[in-house]
Amino acid sequence: MGLKCLIIDDDPMICDLVKYFCTKLKEIEYCISAGTGRDGLELLSSQAIDLVFLDYNLPDMKGQGLLELKQNALPVIMVTSETDFATKSYEYHDIIDYLVKPISFDRFQKGINKALGQLDSQIKQNLKNTKEALFVKDGNKWVRIHFSSLLFLKSEENYVAFVTAEKTTLSLITLKELESKLPNHFLKVHRSYIVNLNKIEVLTTDELIINKITIPIGQTYRKEVMEYINRT
Repeated sequence: MGLKCLIIDDDPMICDLVKYFCTKLKEIEYCISAGTGRDGLELLSSQAIDLVFLDYNLPDMKGQGLLELKQNALPVIMVTSETDFATKSYEYHDIIDYLVKPISFDRFQKGINKALGQLDSQIKQNLKNTKEALFVKDGNKWVRIHFSSLLFLKSEENYVAFVTAEKTTLSLITLKELESKLPNHFLKVHRSYIVNLNKIEVLTTDELIINKITIPIGQTYRKEVMEYINRT
């Protein structure tokens, strides 16, 4: 599993360029985008993001303001034409690099290498290993869940239901804790659901069906779901 990235920028061309650069690096699993600071903060609070690319001038706030509002301690790469903030950016511990537009792939890759240096050993290990299953605690025992048989995960208050065609296993854990442990063919489609993309039978902009079970698609996640459709 690689880095899960988020770019917060209101320029669609920059977002597309960063996403394209991300596809060229095996260390990156995917990159999603947000056009406003508010949308970016919402995604940061609802998804497991490893690295943020941040513009300084956003429609609803300055990048500096977003840095002060975000609760996640994540590495941030500034991607902006605002050079005056470059010196002040060193006051923010989360900012690890400063890319001035227009950006080249070589310079972008140097920023990614800096980000990798900030990651803890567990995430680095995840970049090297692709697991076929994980163990989850069910009461006083541990149960092996194979990713190939897992249909979807559903948040049930303080528990998560691991649903396969044969059974459902409840474990005391959160979806956010699990996101970084799942392969890249699992996608969060609602604040309460993560689905196995390989198991989807029917899909619309509002809902999807897996094994005759209807699962809602949250408005926040529709764009990423549609991007998945366009890639397949």
